[in-house]
Amino acid sequence: MSLIKTVATVGGWTLVYRVSGFIRDIAQSSILGAGIFSDIFSLAFKFANMLRKLFAEGSFNASFLPIFSHALKDKGRDEAQKIASQVLTWLVFIVSFIMIICLMCFRNIMHGYAPGIDPESEKFEHLVVLGKICSPYIAASFLAALFGGILNTVNRFAMPAGAQLILNVCVIGALFIGPLCFPSTAYTMAWSTFLAGIMQVALLWWNTSFCGFRIWFDFSSVKDEVKFFFKKLVSGAIGAGVWQLNVIIDFVLLSFLPTGAVSYFYYTEHVNQFPIGILGIAFSTALLPPLTRAIHAKDNITAQKQMNLGLLFAFLFTLPASVILISLCEPITGAIYGRGNFSPEHVAAAAPALAAFALGLPAYIATKVFSTTFFANKDTRTPLNGGIVSIVTNLLFAFLLMPYMKHAGIALATSLSAWCNCFYLVFSLKKLGELRIDRKTIKECVNQIAVSAVMLFSIIAMNEYAASYYMNGGIDRNVSVLIVSCASIVAFLFVGKLFKLFDFLNEIKSLDNA
Repeated sequence: MSLIKTVATVGGWTLVYRVSGFIRDIAQSSILGAGIFSDIFSLAFKFANMLRKLFAEGSFNASFLPIFSHALKDKGRDEAQKIASQVLTWLVFIVSFIMIICLMCFRNIMHGYAPGIDPESEKFEHLVVLGKICSPYIAASFLAALFGGILNTVNRFAMPAGAQLILNVCVIGALFIGPLCFPSTAYTMAWSTFLAGIMQVALLWWNTSFCGFRIWFDFSSVKDEVKFFFKKLVSGAIGAGVWQLNVIIDFVLLSFLPTGAVSYFYYTEHVNQFPIGILGIAFSTALLPPLTRAIHAKDNITAQKQMNLGLLFAFLFTLPASVILISLCEPITGAIYGRGNFSPEHVAAAAPALAAFALGLPAYIATKVFSTTFFANKDTRTPLNGGIVSIVTNLLFAFLLMPYMKHAGIALATSLSAWCNCFYLVFSLKKLGELRIDRKTIKECVNQIAVSAVMLFSIIAMNEYAASYYMNGGIDRNVSVLIVSCASIVAFLFVGKLFKLFDFLNEIKSLDNA
């Protein structure tokens, strides 16, 4: 399957997932606003969801896919199936043990996760209960990642990407069902998260069986490939999922801020996750197999082209998205969340965090491309070191900015740390020998930045006329945001055509057809 087709398949399903996520967040913000229950559900959901982000969208595929792919190609289906079964066996054992320990010590874990909340308060009690309800989703994320990785290996990209949709459908259904006998709608949403995890695993397991892989428990002697997988999994999780690790650290710091800060951060981070989720997952999923094959065949020329073209393809989307989110942060926040219990004051408070997040958007996607290149070379140490750099710089920037910018300062710290990670990986490319960013790619990146600057000036000019419509709110604001965004994209496409910004797409097609 070609790079463009794979990105379109995975990105298309992820687009549906992100759109449904917007619907979920819109309903949640409208019903819960930015109050206590909104804060505690956001904390509990983020805690349960983080391992899915780290493993299903991070290091699991990067660690498992090369091992399973090589076994399938070199040793046959039976050997690959045996490796996957042993991974399943030990995964269930390890995750079950971790979950039992976590549930036994859950109050202490929640106190460490949200130290700013008084452990004697009613808010903390609700957080503990919601966290326990949501926590089985953590175990489900491991199994979903395993079955999804098998399907990705045999080019069945649609189902693993589409299975994510189940979560949002369940939560949206819970919002419409209402609080029932629970203290708040937040409890209904937590139970729906629990149900979604079970449904995702069942669907992906059934699809794996349909493809001819009978994955079940295998207690025979552990193979070297399985040992290698678990050895690389932890370090790879930090390298590939560093963005999520930083977000968790951010939520710990947010617990010290007044009520509402967690909700502002949570909602705007999800807006920023729209392009990140579509492109980040799609690129790591689509780039890893061809890069792995090229490097396995010692075809460094093709591998370098894949990396460079992947970087250009990523920037082509993220730079314009970043410009739009920064320059239209408040109107966009109002258009998405400004209704029901989410007041104009809440919109004004949340908008700076969206702009701060968007600043790091290109860096995050570039990091995905570079991390995937290292993973394809079976090097997880370098992304791990980059993750450590990012975590340290995130903490440093957060402590410096939080006193002055509150939740927006924490968001900005996350973006700045993403750029630090990106630059570290760029300078570390020399470890891979001939794999590097060539001069042509650098020139193309500069052209993309220049065209994005033109796009920014066009938005600034249009904002002069649209400002009064933004102030009106409602339909006037929403239509104005749509018109300004679309017009700026047209400007980007027109100027980009003059700069021959899209010519590299022909190289991707020729590389896919080679």
